[in-house]
Order: sequence, then C-alpha cells, then structure tokens
Amino acid sequence: DPNNVIVVSVVKPQINRIVQLKKRGTISIVFPIAVHYSQPIKRDKLTETVQDMENKAIQAMSKVLQKLQNKSEQQPNPHAFHQEHINVWSDLWATGFSISTSKAEGSLNGDRINASMYAVLSQTRSYEYEEYASLKSPSKQEIAKALTYAEGCYDSYYTLQAENLWLNADTLEKLNNLVSSWMVTLEKQGCHNLIRAGASGVIQAMVLSFGSFRFSNQHLECNMHPKYLHRDFHFRRLNYGNKTHVNVTITVTEDNKAVINVALDRSDRSYYACDGGCLDEPVLLTQSRRQFPVKLTEPVTAILYITEDKQHMEELHKAIHVKEVVEAPAHEQHLLALHRHGHQLGGLPTLFWVSVCAIIIVFHAFLCKLIIKEYCEPSEKLRYRYNKP
Repeated sequence: DPNNVIVVSVVKPQINRIVQLKKRGTISIVFPIAVHYSQPIKRDKLTETVQDMENKAIQAMSKVLQKLQNKSEQQPNPHAFHQEHINVWSDLWATGFSISTSKAEGSLNGDRINASMYAVLSQTRSYEYEEYASLKSPSKQEIAKALTYAEGCYDSYYTLQAENLWLNADTLEKLNNLVSSWMVTLEKQGCHNLIRAGASGVIQAMVLSFGSFRFSNQHLECNMHPKYLHRDFHFRRLNYGNKTHVNVTITVTEDNKAVINVALDRSDRSYYACDGGCLDEPVLLTQSRRQFPVKLTEPVTAILYITEDKQHMEELHKAIHVKEVVEAPAHEQHLLALHRHGHQLGGLPTLFWVSVCAIIIVFHAFLCKLIIKEYCEPSEKLRYRYNKP
C-alpha cells in the first residue's frame, strides 16, 4: 500500500576517533548495531512511531553494550555474539532432513533443500532465543504448547514434488517469493500452530512436509506413496510432544525394495509403530532401529503409523478400510541406476558403454569388408592365387 510506511531505526555506539595500538600488537573492536523496524503504518502515526522505534533501538543497544562489558570482565571474548548466533543455528538444525544424492538431470538434492530451509528460517523469528523480546512475542510456555499441538500438520502431498517450492532464489525478489510460498503452503496445510512457535516450529513443519508426515488424532502417520521411495531419506528428530523425538529412515535395499527404520532419539514414555494397514501387532519403539516393510494398500493409505497409545493402534486397523495389503513391489533397476549414476546403463560409466559399442561396430565393419573383398575380387586374381607354379 503506497499510503503506508515502515519506520526503521538504526543505532550504533559512538567510537573514539583515535585508536592507540601497541608495537606489533593487535586490537579487536566489537561494533554492534541495533535495528528496530515497525509494521506498515499510516502516515498520520509517523511521528509517534518514529519516537517509539528510536527508544526501542536505544534500549536494545544499552543492553547489548552492558552485556559485552560484563562478558569482557569475566572472560574476554569479542566474538561472543557470533558464537551465540552459531549456537542458536546448531539448536535449530538439530531437526533436519537428508536425502541420497541423485545424478539424474533436474533432480532435487540436499544443496537446494538446505538453501531453501536456510532462506525460510532466516526470515523467521526465533522467539525462544530472543533476549529482548517484545510484549507481543509468545512466551516459552506458549511456544512449547504450539510445538506440542501440531494436529493436522502436514495435510497434503509431500513437498519434495512441489517444483514451485524449490525455485532458484538468486535475486531478492525471488527469495522473498520463495519464502512467502513456503509460509503460505505450511499455514494452509494445517501447520499454523507450528508457525506460531517461530523458527523451531517452522523447521518442524518443513521436515514433516518433506515426508508427508501428518499428526492425526493421537498418532503420527507417513503418507508418502511407495512409488516415490526410490531414494534414501532420513528424517531427524521429529518432535512428538515436548520430550520425544523420532528418527525415521527410509532406505532402498539390495533387492530394490524400500524399508523403513524407526528409532526414538529420546522419549518420556512408550511409543509403538505399525506399517501400512496396521495388520500386524504394534511394535514397541526404542533407541535401536526397528525395521518395517513398505506396504501398498488398496486404496492407498499411510505406510507408517506411530503413537503412544497401544490400544489406539490396535483399534486403528479397524478404521483403515482397505481391500488389499501387499508388500510394495521392487523399483525398476533402470530408475535406480538413473538416480545413482545419471544414466540407465548401470554402474559402469557412459564412456565404457560407448567404447564397447564402438569396438563392436568397428569389428563388424572390418568383417564386412573382408567378406565383400572375397566375393568381389576378380576371378583372374583368384586363379593366379590358387594355381600351382
């Protein structure tokens, strides 16, 4: 809206114009900057908002300088804020996703996935790590509640298929559009509670969407179709309540079939899992991996269910109305070879097969030349060749 404006206040400390250095010595200067900005406002509120933003920026700078001074007295470390920044990102990346590298043309790999996740998280506030949060920011109790109650997230097909969410973001406009697309997608597909928790909730929602995981009425289910499980996936530290983290790994075995491995990173109670259709007895999950086959049902249902309520899981198969449950068929060899080697010719490089074909062609060309020469050579030469002297 051209009638609205955004007020930005930038505050920096005053630095001495003269810095004295000792002979062969070095000096580190920490130069913090505080930035505060407002929401879009009408121009008639400009004066009031400018004063408010300036006061908040000055207040934040005062706290930062006081913190730096206290740290220098206890343990001099000019890179304290940088290290805190690294620690926050390390905590956020505790939840994550990895995928086997594909050499197929136009395939989605880890570099693009990590770049997209970083772009989204960089534009999302991390409330629980903010030291100078405003009164409007959610409390840690509210954040924990939002992370716990993720009912309905993620309610759609898995986002690794959505090409619009993996576009190149080499300009600021493309970057903002990419982040906006992700946030709208997650919010409209049932992850609004996780988004309210800030960056910790957003990364949970993104990882859930990668595997089409969905929290639904006392259980977590994975809704990926078996035909897309031709690459290895690892979903790390899915948050199931405040004190439980689940690791899910999908791998393709030597017989070209996918299997699911589930383990608890940590837990405060017993958890159970079952595969597609939930026809078998619930399996108690531990910190050791429990393996499940990938099953294909008719109609198609989830391939994995996880819950803390064993009775709920025992009753779940009565609510999953399927006509047929079979083990998912093996993936075709040429498809796996395409992702693993970039072509459908198997494990050997393309140059090898080109060389073999070239040798075969040259051999047959030489053979044809000999045959033609024998049949087309003049009869006089043949008589001369075979007559005795």
